[in-house]
Amino acid sequence: MQITNRTIATVGWGALLIWWGIAIAVGPITVGLSVVGTGLILLAANAVRWLNGLPTKSSTTTLGIIALAWGTLDHALALRLAASFATLLIIIGSVTIASLINHPKLTRP
Repeated sequence: MQITNRTIATVGWGALLIWWGIAIAVGPITVGLSVVGTGLILLAANAVRWLNGLPTKSSTTTLGIIALAWGTLDHALALRLAASFATLLIIIGSVTIASLINHPKLTRP
């Protein structure tokens, strides 16, 4: 079977839906751990793409990193909803600014 981006995306979405269903059904899994699992699934999808010589998706990598950072902080610090949301915004802002590093239009010739 030829592995294509579509196959990887389909398996990724299936894994995400299964993971989210487990996270909802099993009480002790925190929001932070649910988000960490989501980030790992997103990054794993890109790892499979890379290992099969397919182009990776920067949006999947970015969302995976954001999810890992947010979920880890949320779980480790046992944040309340407002603090968790504030942490998410800070992480998104940081990743957005960091995406400019080595941007071709911003580096000197």
